[in-house]
Amino acid sequence: MNEILAVTLRSMQLDMAKVDRVGLNLANAQTTGYKREVVVGETFGSRVAAARHSAAASAPEHTTQVDQRPGTLRSTGQSLDVALTGPGWFEVQTERGLAYTRQGDFRLDAQGRIVTQQGQPVMGLAGEIQLPHGFPVIDPQGRVFEGTAPGGAPPAADAPPVSQLKVVQFEAGAAVEHLGQGLVAVRGEVAAAADGRTEVRQGYLENSNVSSMQEMVQLIQTLRHFESMQKAATGYDEMLGTAIRKLGDAA
Repeated sequence: MNEILAVTLRSMQLDMAKVDRVGLNLANAQTTGYKREVVVGETFGSRVAAARHSAAASAPEHTTQVDQRPGTLRSTGQSLDVALTGPGWFEVQTERGLAYTRQGDFRLDAQGRIVTQQGQPVMGLAGEIQLPHGFPVIDPQGRVFEGTAPGGAPPAADAPPVSQLKVVQFEAGAAVEHLGQGLVAVRGEVAAAADGRTEVRQGYLENSNVSSMQEMVQLIQTLRHFESMQKAATGYDEMLGTAIRKLGDAA
């Protein structure tokens, strides 16, 4: 395929991927703890280089990254609603392995474990977190204590924590996959969140960090770029057709 047509094709495919992400972000603008997805693609120069090496028909090289900026917090007053004020993710055990979430609307299951709304165990530093009496008190460091009564009554002054919520972080540019239900999987290494940068807030939930206005601007820009690439491809095709016809007439 001609290099010019190859470059425009790859650009249009990348634009289509961006539109898909914008649609997903807008659909989750009201989802608790949702982090918007961003498509990061090739530079124009790399697309040209790929076209020159006969890679025109391949899919565009791009990755989907998560915008990890925190959302605003809203108070719920529920003892098992928790939010993070800085970078980090709660770790959750799923059937597919470890996953991560900022959607902190947890609950207790029949065994007294802290779980997500779908029943996946929320992990502590030493594994699953179990509360025998079901009166959780969670401090800003994520330590989980057993309260003395419903409603978050404080534990005894010398009471040791039952566990501590495991809060991890990963690189801003790490490739992630949304698994649904507020969970993401990470392709790469995760590490414990840095001390002092993140606090756990009991009785709060985090709003989505999606701005509908920002997504609409992104959508308009992407569609205009797609249209310009489409016009470039059409114009080049017409120019090539005219040149071939003139060469035929001359012959």
